[in-house]
Amino acid sequence: MGIILLGGIKHCGKTTLGRLAAEELGWRFYDLDNLILKEAGGMWKTVREVWQDMGKEEFQLLEEDASRNFIEWIIPDLDGGSCILSLGGGTVENTGAMAWIGRKGTNVYIRGEEQMLYNRIMAGGRPPFLSEASPREDFALLYEKRDALYRGFAHLVHHVDDSPAEINARRLIVALEKYHER
Repeated sequence: MGIILLGGIKHCGKTTLGRLAAEELGWRFYDLDNLILKEAGGMWKTVREVWQDMGKEEFQLLEEDASRNFIEWIIPDLDGGSCILSLGGGTVENTGAMAWIGRKGTNVYIRGEEQMLYNRIMAGGRPPFLSEASPREDFALLYEKRDALYRGFAHLVHHVDDSPAEINARRLIVALEKYHER
């Protein structure tokens, strides 16, 4: 199947599903967030910290560098094998990063319902991209914008729900197999 790129809004399950699917398929798994942390020199523990400390523009430059390094260094190391790369929740808005990775494989939009994703995000505390005054309204606008962008990016839209991650990962594998049989 080659390279599978999993995109979607924060907390849709990209990393969890990607890791589980790659494990079941015997493939390598990569998380763009981890590649960004590596690009940042190990000074931060989370991409949220990088975003807060560096700001959007600097963060997106790191994300672009991580995307370029994935294409230039990791893909050749696969020696024709398959892998799954989980993108960051906002990668689709980073034109520099998308220029590197946007059409390098099968693009899958991991799509969850808006309220489910909002609840998952807020369970971990309000992220910096949502205002204190109106986080729900901010998220609704963000969801609408990114949903359209991810639909434009995707070869395949894979819907997830609150089923256990293993079930959603198995459904993802089946959807990928069907897509590649066409």
